[in-house]
Amino acid sequence: MNLEELEKEIQEICEKEKLYCLANFGNVKFDDENALGFLSLIRKTRESTNDDGNFDLLTHDLINSVSSDIRFAIANAFLYFPHTNNFLNEFRKYPDGQNIPTYFMTIEDKRFFFYVNTAFEKLYILWDRIGDILFLAFQLNIPEDRVYFNSTIRELGTSLESSESGNWLRNFHDNEYSQILNRLRIKIVHYRQKDTYFFTEWLKHFSQANTDPDHIAQLQREKEELLPLLKHQLGLANEGFEKMVRFIAEKGLFEKDNQQ
Repeated sequence: MNLEELEKEIQEICEKEKLYCLANFGNVKFDDENALGFLSLIRKTRESTNDDGNFDLLTHDLINSVSSDIRFAIANAFLYFPHTNNFLNEFRKYPDGQNIPTYFMTIEDKRFFFYVNTAFEKLYILWDRIGDILFLAFQLNIPEDRVYFNSTIRELGTSLESSESGNWLRNFHDNEYSQILNRLRIKIVHYRQKDTYFFTEWLKHFSQANTDPDHIAQLQREKEELLPLLKHQLGLANEGFEKMVRFIAEKGLFEKDNQQ
């Protein structure tokens, strides 16, 4: 398969699975505007914070680079998944009647987990960029080297509660972000990547496969749930961009000053 054929297959997967990111201007729209056009809602914030092109660099990076990378990583995970190891199919029968599970990781399995790990990291980066933009829009009192999505949401505090979009951002942070996305991202970055996690979990349960086969089955189900989880997170990332822009338009420091 040459690179053109590979790219064609990636695009076909994206269409089949409806993997659309902010850079897919024809597919992802807000008030009938693509992501770049939708930013016109916060034109005053851009004009007031674009020293050295800071605002433009952040929004360009978020839309055209990071969001696109997330889509690419997830699409590649979909590409490799059908060829990965299936824990339920890899048993070796011994003369004494025991069925002992094996796990000889294939290159396809390795590549699948590479893209899963990458997707989680890129999703974190996207929310970090949203934190950077909120920091500029509200001129938050946070040291520049401590500006993250988590720190900006904490600093915004109760001001989020006066807006439907702000409430969405707070609820996302407290639930999906803290309990799922960032929790898994922290494990991947600081402790063990997903391929190592599944291998060590398999090691933990393989000797019990004859007496309690459900552990191996649960491990396979957990693996199969990764793709729907990442696909869901991509959709939330698109929605989060919309909520960020609407919240800034309603409550942002420069937008608010302009309304008075």
